[in-house]
Amino acid sequence: MEFNNDYITLALTLELLTTSFKYQEAYISRFPENEEHALSFSVDPNCSCKGKLIDHFKANKEAVDKLNQDFLEKNPTEINLGEFLTRVEIKNVAGRFFKIDKTEEAYAVFVENMKNERWAFKHMSVTTDADSFVIFFA
Repeated sequence: MEFNNDYITLALTLELLTTSFKYQEAYISRFPENEEHALSFSVDPNCSCKGKLIDHFKANKEAVDKLNQDFLEKNPTEINLGEFLTRVEIKNVAGRFFKIDKTEEAYAVFVENMKNERWAFKHMSVTTDADSFVIFFA
């Protein structure tokens, strides 16, 4: 399996560091200079070490991608890739519009859905008619 999308590769790396001891060992073996950050992150995914892991990933994309590919080929049961990809998938909504009831509750539910479904867009505009919000994405 090949991961060309940097976002997916990074998300997979972070996920496996917190869920797979085997991956954690493989990662530290391949990147011993990052051992402290990997171990800290595996215990506390909200630690400041996450930024260090992201910076390391950005500087070593190909090596991390290769590690992930090799690891998953040898250890396919360490993560349910279908479930993982569904969970982290980004949905592009540029060019779409939605009409919702003109209530705070409807808008709150709409925004929560945007977050949960991981919508991607560059710009959002909201206009109204008599009883609805019309929301446009670009």
